[in-house]
Amino acid sequence: MFNLYKSKALTFAVLAACTVFTSCSEDEDDLPTYTVPTTYNFENVNYSGQTARMAMLGELDTYIKTGNSGAVLNAQVMKNMYANANAPFADASLNTSGKQLKDKTIATAQAEFESLFDAVATASQSNGAAASPGTAGILTTADNKKYLVNANGVEYQQVISKGLMGAVFYYQAVEGYLTQEKIGPTIDNTTVKPGEGTKMEHHWDEAFGYFGAPADFPANTTGLKYWANYSNQVNGALNSNKTLMDAFLKGRAAISAKDMKGKDAAAAAIRTEWERLVVASAIHELNAAKTNIADQAKKSHYLSEAIGFVMGLKYKTDRKLTNPQYDQVMAKIGTNLYNTTSADITAAIDILSTAYGMNTIKGQL
Repeated sequence: MFNLYKSKALTFAVLAACTVFTSCSEDEDDLPTYTVPTTYNFENVNYSGQTARMAMLGELDTYIKTGNSGAVLNAQVMKNMYANANAPFADASLNTSGKQLKDKTIATAQAEFESLFDAVATASQSNGAAASPGTAGILTTADNKKYLVNANGVEYQQVISKGLMGAVFYYQAVEGYLTQEKIGPTIDNTTVKPGEGTKMEHHWDEAFGYFGAPADFPANTTGLKYWANYSNQVNGALNSNKTLMDAFLKGRAAISAKDMKGKDAAAAAIRTEWERLVVASAIHELNAAKTNIADQAKKSHYLSEAIGFVMGLKYKTDRKLTNPQYDQVMAKIGTNLYNTTSADITAAIDILSTAYGMNTIKGQL
């Protein structure tokens, strides 16, 4: 009996060891090993198209801002910049880049932005006259900053700028480049194109390009563009700088190492955190509007920024904010910003912060 027991025990131990070995082999040993760098300095990286579109938005934004000084704006000039038609840019390389903002805007919003160009051009026909409820013109802050607004106190320049950050940069990244359509199993990750890498690597790089951060972000916060700039503004409460950059680095390294599980996890992390960044940016501007409620020019300025950011939340299919919640936020902000109260702004903040679990940090944004 003693020998039989020892024999059975030994057999069980061997089988158990084999089971553990097999499990380890399938779950760990077969996983690729690789190093995730601390900066976005991979081989064959190219997101020049994203950089060009950011420069285009910069020139468009600069042109619209001339309306703050009383210039009469031309809607067709803005539409040309939007579609990169008729050589509209001061930077000649943009005119010949083959890139544009319009064809990368979510299709359902393209006409909306073109109507905004018409609207800001109409508002600019006030020729620098002072704005008042019911009359478009220039609102001036207590510290003498000037903003062109429509008859309802809406600063279209900010709605357009923040709106296109959502409808182009955010939308293209989270609904395009970070989805199965662009980085899924049917996308080539074998053939390397010099200067661009594989198709999958290139698509990931393009998503990173739309974030607007330098390769050594967040250690380096110089020259931040658009979303990276706002990430840095709300980072103290959100920790978005590290969360997003770590995921971008992990995902790109995973693709090059053929670690598809790691890539998918990183993409999911970015899509979640970038949505949170959009919400935090909106709350950030709503807080500023509430702080400056007595200065209508500042109040309109910050509320218009918030409108543009909230618009961006529509463009992600699996967003946390429901359509009714979206409508509630926009209703609280209102269409006539002269009438928006501190209580309205608080209510809009609370809808967003509750939906995204930010009640404990909303006051810090």
